[in-house]
Amino acid sequence: MNGICKLSYKVSDADVVRARNQLKSSLMLHIDGSGPTAEDIGRQLITYGRRIPYAELFSRIDSVDAGTIKRVANRFIFDRDVAISARGPIQDLPDYNWFRRRTYWLRY
Repeated sequence: MNGICKLSYKVSDADVVRARNQLKSSLMLHIDGSGPTAEDIGRQLITYGRRIPYAELFSRIDSVDAGTIKRVANRFIFDRDVAISARGPIQDLPDYNWFRRRTYWLRY
């Protein structure tokens, strides 16, 4: 939780470049074969109503910078209620307030 919350305050340019490269690599590795390619086309048609060329997709990925990540993290993650789901032995699972307290970070 603290790591996710820190995205609201501190994101380095090196981390952004690394995340961009990892996402692009993951997208390219995912379309290996006709099944995943058809799934990708179907998902894009349902979501966007058209197939997005990889040049446009990579351009959108490259437009994300550290400021964008901070802005989105502040809007959706920082000081927000969380949903918790657990499976298995949960007797050692912290209570809800433990998780909730970790969605904000007081800085002086």
